[in-house]
Amino acid sequence: MLSAIYLHVKILAVNIIRRMSRTPDRKTRKTATDPVPGRRQSRQAPAAPRAARAAAASASAETAAETAERSGDVVDQLLHDWSRERPDLDASAMAVVGRVLHLGRLFEADLNRSLRALGIPYSDLDVLATLRRCGAPYRLTPTQLRRSVLLTSGAMTACLNRLEARGLIARSFDANDRRSLAAELSAEGVRLIDRAIGERFAHAERSLDGLDAAERAQLARLLRKLRLRRAS
Repeated sequence: MLSAIYLHVKILAVNIIRRMSRTPDRKTRKTATDPVPGRRQSRQAPAAPRAARAAAASASAETAAETAERSGDVVDQLLHDWSRERPDLDASAMAVVGRVLHLGRLFEADLNRSLRALGIPYSDLDVLATLRRCGAPYRLTPTQLRRSVLLTSGAMTACLNRLEARGLIARSFDANDRRSLAAELSAEGVRLIDRAIGERFAHAERSLDGLDAAERAQLARLLRKLRLRRAS
């Protein structure tokens, strides 16, 4: 009996000692880095990461400023790059031609978005507009259309097929040339192009809203001069 009691007491003593060894004294928990009671502590980022972030921000600002200074548009960037890589090339003509090509693509893409509500792409509108502006009976052969519309023979045929399928034009043999089918606007075609051409002119106006009347006239005169030389 006594031995059993002794064993039980021994087990209890071992458990108490184990608990005491696991729980540190509260007074010893604080270290030298503990905040002073009642004093507000501020969080400070490590010096090295803060310096790295500042350097990166400075480099980014310098890059942005450098880009803004030398690159007003995509063509400026192109000219800058080629002047570095091939300083022997005269880039003055590319400053004009590059912008004409780039603006042409931008204008057409923007116009297609504007015409989406009418369900007609720019190429189809161009054909309908050419028929409409020739006057009643709004009829032209494919050859006559291609003189005004920048489409290949195959693209023109595909366009006329689309317009005919939608009931916007009708095709019949030309009285002067039985080998070709002349295209003529239908009543529905006239109604659609009269709506669409208003948006076409409004888009042109929006495209030049950064130029005053004198600048528009000067630009039109120079482009006309260039176009006439290319046509000759």
